[in-house]
Amino acid sequence: MTFSSTALAALCNSELHLAERWGAEAGRAIGRRLLDLAAIDFAHLEDLPDVDVSSDGAREVMISFGPIVIEAEIIVGKSAGRPPADGDCIVITRLAVLGRDGR
Repeated sequence: MTFSSTALAALCNSELHLAERWGAEAGRAIGRRLLDLAAIDFAHLEDLPDVDVSSDGAREVMISFGPIVIEAEIIVGKSAGRPPADGDCIVITRLAVLGRDGR
């Protein structure tokens, strides 16, 4: 799993930065979900607990987790001129925390 920018990578790879942005509890939950994404094969993404996966029909996928809703827009396959880092070449391009239970 890679990130579309160094700023996004720095945010997502630091529990401290996540906590500063969204609070300690939400920061820990986001960090756990990002670890889940890093550890799972894309084909088994829907096997994660409390996950909702939707696609635009192209290469972009939206992933939402509850009870804290996280949307990560990912691109599968070669993108942005990058060679695949692993089998799926998942590139996270956006992360948004909408709130708890969709509120």
